[in-house]
Amino acid sequence: MTHHTTVGPAVDRGVLTGEEYADASRLSDRISLYAWQRPRLDIGRAVLVRLRDLPGPGPVLDVGWGTGALTRRLRADRPDLRVIPVDLSAGLRPEVVAEVDRLPFADGSVGAVLAMYMLYYAADPANAVRELRRVLRPGGRLVAGTNAADDKPQWARLWTDTLRDLGVREPPPYDRGDARFDLERGAELVREVFGAVEVYDHRHEIAVPEAGPVLAYLHSTRGRQARALPNGLTWADFRSAASGRIQAEVERSGAFVITGHTGILTAAA
Repeated sequence: MTHHTTVGPAVDRGVLTGEEYADASRLSDRISLYAWQRPRLDIGRAVLVRLRDLPGPGPVLDVGWGTGALTRRLRADRPDLRVIPVDLSAGLRPEVVAEVDRLPFADGSVGAVLAMYMLYYAADPANAVRELRRVLRPGGRLVAGTNAADDKPQWARLWTDTLRDLGVREPPPYDRGDARFDLERGAELVREVFGAVEVYDHRHEIAVPEAGPVLAYLHSTRGRQARALPNGLTWADFRSAASGRIQAEVERSGAFVITGHTGILTAAA
């Protein structure tokens, strides 16, 4: 058996439930940026395609349901599936409040588990994947979305350049937040637990023609990023300096361009 080393800083549950996902507002700010994604990845359609030959009536767990958009899409398009929204944060109002590595469902009791862009928040991603496997019945399906290691490098560049503008000679590394279960490591973990994995790779560009949505996205990450600022700097300092850089880039190039690389992992129990 392969032993995986957890990559990236430990996840602070207080930050997740008390700030980042106390409600859906910050997540909505992040999602809004994808209105400019080209080519577009329709997450709902991608999940529906992967569940079209799902044996049995469900239930389907939407783990880390976020804004609830995926649950609503599935319920509208596949009313035969009983979709149960699950999330760590009670503030997001899921039907079941639970951690992904401690799900209150019996062994082999569900037809599919969805874990879209959230497994990097697990205390131990490997344990989380094993827990998702545990609750699936034979033939059940795992569908997990995540970002690749080279996703959105512009955020790290903006972080470093802005801190240098503020007089920091050696800026601390940018905390991507998703390195603990990126597409490459995630595929390894899923393959180890399930025996096989199908990887869908999606490269895209997000060209935002105005500074406001970019700054809103940046500000939505403050729960994690503000804690990494060097002593003496506040989030207001950083946000103001970054805003100037974002605005200058939009004026110079006509858009703030972000290169994205995400993917979807699918496996059968």
